[in-house]
Formats: sequence, structure tokens, C-alpha cells
Amino acid sequence: MNKTFLKMKEPGRVIFLIGLTVLAFSYAMFQGGFVSWFLFYSSLPFIIYALSVFFYPLSCTAERILSKQEFIFNEPVRIEVTIVRKSRFPLFYMILEEQEEESFMLKEKHQQKILLLPGFKKTLQFEYEIDQLPRGEHHFTGIRMKTGDLFGFIEKEKLILLENKIVVYPPYEELSYRPFAGQADQGMAITTRRVYPDQDMAMSVGIRNYQPGDRLSLINWKATAKRNDLMTKEFEQHRSHDLMIVMDCIPASQFEAVVSFTASAIRGMIRTGAQVGLLTVSDERHSFTMRGGGMQEQRLFYHLAKIKDRSTVSFARVLEKETFLAQQGSTLMLVTSQLTDEVVERVRYYSRRSQSVTIFLVNGKQEAGSDKRIADTTEIHVRVVQEGQFEKAFPEVNGR
Repeated sequence: MNKTFLKMKEPGRVIFLIGLTVLAFSYAMFQGGFVSWFLFYSSLPFIIYALSVFFYPLSCTAERILSKQEFIFNEPVRIEVTIVRKSRFPLFYMILEEQEEESFMLKEKHQQKILLLPGFKKTLQFEYEIDQLPRGEHHFTGIRMKTGDLFGFIEKEKLILLENKIVVYPPYEELSYRPFAGQADQGMAITTRRVYPDQDMAMSVGIRNYQPGDRLSLINWKATAKRNDLMTKEFEQHRSHDLMIVMDCIPASQFEAVVSFTASAIRGMIRTGAQVGLLTVSDERHSFTMRGGGMQEQRLFYHLAKIKDRSTVSFARVLEKETFLAQQGSTLMLVTSQLTDEVVERVRYYSRRSQSVTIFLVNGKQEAGSDKRIADTTEIHVRVVQEGQFEKAFPEVNGR
């Protein structure tokens, strides 16, 4: 309806301008004199220009250049936009406005609209900066251009489709991860990997007989000469822990803090060589198998950048439905902002299966009576985590 009205509005203005010209000419012809003809000739250039703007094809190309594609929460982004016109038709003004998806909620909308005075220029450029980017995956969809004559009789508008995507990762804090006391013995899946000299020269603990498949660089030649038999250096074995993180996605005021702590924990765990998985149930269910390395960290951070607190299922219900959690030997780490009796009861079920469980209560609250339920189960660890103090989540690292 609005588009139809706009299409009818512009021809109506053209008819009005033509009628105004005829009226001014008729007045000058019948009235005569300097004043009447002066009014006619002085208004004629503006009317002719307005009619020219109506028939002027607003043909332009646009390019948007971003300082980079990936950002951290609240990190500023600088955007440069270049508009190239196909002709030098004089324009008094041009208003450019960025178009984004509805999910792109910026705090300063005025930064996305700018007034330019093109004149006869064919190439127009402008830059602007967004100071605070919200977490998420944001899409620029196009640039809307608007121009017209000096008095606003004729207005032309065009949308140039120009897509760009930026990803804003959640904020994180640097922390060091180490399992809680007893986790390595109960409920913790442990795998071993041998560390070679090019990884850590200080970890050699002895020698052993050479075995087929050992690298020649590992041969201890002094011991070989003494014993007259090939001897290989023995190295300490590192333990890597399998951890499955389950994040609560129920709508809550502390959801951003929950996401931030989850990102911080994932980063700290992977940096220590742990195998980390993630389960979230929001508007959709997403499960990531336990892996390590930079690719896993990137994959999980990308998911956390897009996650929303849109879960319609309680956290306790999620733990109940995800039966695969009880079938694996990994340590469970639950991240939530509200600890209920139902969640504690479900956690006790996992602990009875000799599974170690840690609950991280981020900036949240705890129902009355849940302390007693937790105390009845020795394998449930509850850590109250405050935003800005995530490094205190693992007290063994800091000696507390």
C-alpha cells in the first residue's frame, strides 16, 4: 500500500510543478510588468531542475569496507562506504542510510545515516565508527540513498543491495583451568599422549629399550654405547581430560554473563590440552563432540556468538532428556544463573553413576534447600562465579 502511494505521489508532484509553471506564465502574460515576469523567470530554473531530478536515473554502485570481519564484544568497528555515480548530474544533497537485519541492535542509530553534498562529484566516500557492537552475527543488507530538489518538490530513493557479515564473539576472561580435587580419580575420562623432545625438553624421566616405531631422534646414544643395546628416552605422559559443558539457555537477565563465562572456560580448558564438548538447547538443540585444538575453540566461540536465550524447556528438563550425558565418562560442567532443586536432583543422578559434576552458578541465585541436597552428594561441586572474577572459578590453580 505504501509503495503504491509513493509511486502515485511522485507523478502527482510533477503535474503540480507543470501546473505551477503554466500558472506563473499565465499570470505574467495577463498581468504583464517587470514583477510578474521576474517571478516567472526566477521560478523557472528551480522547476526545470526539479523535473530533471524526476527523470534522472539514480544509477550508482556501492562498496562497503570493514576494518575486519570478526570482533570481540564492545570492540569498535570502522566502516568505509564508497558510492560511485554513473553521471555528473548535479545533486544538492544525498542522504545515505545503512540497512541491517532487525537483529542488529545498535545503540547509536544516528551513526548509520549521513548527509552528503555531492554537487558534480561522481565518487562519494564517508566513514563512520560503531563504538559498541553487541554479541552476535550481524548482517548489513544494503545502502538506502535519498535525494531530491532544493525545495523538496521531487524526492528520489533507491536501495542498493550490498551484503556484509560481521561476527561479534562473546567477551572472555583469561583463566587457568585445573580439575577439582578428586576429579582425575572419579568420573574423569583420561587419555595419555607421549610428549617428545621437540615439545618439551624438560620432561624426560628416564630411558627404556628401543621399540619398533620409535623415532631415531629419541635414541639416547650414551646409554646405547654403555649397554651395547639401543635405548630410547622415556618421557613423562600428560593427561588430557574430557569435559562436556552444558549451558543453560533459559531467558534470564544474567544470560550474557553465562555466555561470557562459558567462553572463558572453553578457552582456558582447550589451552591446557583438554578435550571439550558443548551442549546448548535454545530455539534449536546444538551438540558439539569433545575435541581439542584451535579449530574446536573457534567452532564453539562462533556458536556462542550466535546463541540466544530462547529455550522453552527448563534446564532440569534438558538434563533429563539428554540421556547420552550419562553414557559417557566425561566430566560434566553445568553453567547456569539459577540453581533449582530439580537441577540438583538431576545432578545427583549423574553423580550416582560415578560421574563427576561441577555446577557454575554465574551471577545467579540458589533456591532454599538446595545446599542440603548438594551436601548429601560428595561428587557435586558448586562454584558461585561473579562477572569480572572468572579466574576464581578454579581455586586449585590459585591456591585457594
